[in-house]
Amino acid sequence: MIVDTVKGCAYVLTCTTACTVHAVFDGASPLLVLEASKEGQYGFVAPTDAVEVSDEHALVTQTFKGAVPGLSARDGIQPGDDASLKSLLAESGTFTGTVNANGGVNIPLAVGAATDTGAVNRLYAAGMAGVTGILTSNAFLNTDAITASGSSTVAKTVPYHLAGIKVPKGTHSTIQARFEVSNPQWNYSSFAGFSFLWRATNAAKLSFGIGRGGKTIRPDLSIDSYSIIPANGLAYNHGEILDITFDNVRDSQRNGYTIKVREIYALTAADGWQVKTTTSFIPASQNEPVPWTIAKVIYQQKSVANIAKYENTGALWLMLTGGQGNNLYQIATCRGVSNFETGVGVTQWVADVVNNTAGNVSVYAGTGEYTYYHPGGMNPVFYGLEALAVNAIEAEETADFVDINTPIES
Repeated sequence: MIVDTVKGCAYVLTCTTACTVHAVFDGASPLLVLEASKEGQYGFVAPTDAVEVSDEHALVTQTFKGAVPGLSARDGIQPGDDASLKSLLAESGTFTGTVNANGGVNIPLAVGAATDTGAVNRLYAAGMAGVTGILTSNAFLNTDAITASGSSTVAKTVPYHLAGIKVPKGTHSTIQARFEVSNPQWNYSSFAGFSFLWRATNAAKLSFGIGRGGKTIRPDLSIDSYSIIPANGLAYNHGEILDITFDNVRDSQRNGYTIKVREIYALTAADGWQVKTTTSFIPASQNEPVPWTIAKVIYQQKSVANIAKYENTGALWLMLTGGQGNNLYQIATCRGVSNFETGVGVTQWVADVVNNTAGNVSVYAGTGEYTYYHPGGMNPVFYGLEALAVNAIEAEETADFVDINTPIES
């Protein structure tokens, strides 16, 4: 596709696949300006009044924080060790920290907008935010259908919006909750992500399934057990299952909390079910306990996943509250799901609490929100989160799925 540009101005290319950018000359051969080997965001300076982009679904946006001082004709801007960019068209620019929207990279503004403080620019930015808001739908927590095993009690704080579940000391409980949602799909859907309100006041495990295939819920098991497994005797399907364990034990030496995520998935029927275990670490003071300070659990994927390949298409984030400077943390990458028979994506969650404390443990939960793909099958919410969040992942390990099914003795 041909994109009009302003000669000498800096632009950012957001592409969904490997692509090239060529400068267009009248009566002369095109000049290679940028060659991206994979999907992502890359910068370039336009040497002519138009460029040709090989990816028809790519987004080309002008940046207004001055000319980008260092770009590469091959593989653009990549994460690295140096927060400065190098000489123009010489070598790859590298970043230690996040390049944020103030630099004009992560939140694309309109090509041709005057300045980064101009009303026209703000209008386009607001318009993009509005479009992203439109391409979402609500998920209402069915507070009437929440169940909690044992002697736990459920309080409907705001019907179909907020609820609190209290687990008495010396007991354990499996809490199950469902969402009431619109179902605007047939065999294929545009599910791109989901986020919802959830937190616990002490150690807990949160599990939920995504996409195609039945899931079997097993209550009152040990925290290390799998509360949700693939249904029908572990029959192969395209969906996957995530569980997140919060041990609520603060590492006083490192000043933070360790979080474990297990992803159950199958690339093919022949390969069988696999488990990817991801360990993350979130820095936090003694006044910012995790999972107490969790505001939202967030899952997004950048595009429709190829279920037969593991390409880190999806990711899991936590939104925290508290005094720390960072409140978004990526705690796992995921294969992701396809759009075939994926339905709304996520319909319920399961939480397990084994209360060995001296008082009650509470789980608080609320509504959620579905994200749908933008035109072209891209999810800009994924890229925004990836740009703003701290990557808290420390270790990943994949192995064959071996079931853990240990009941808790009463």
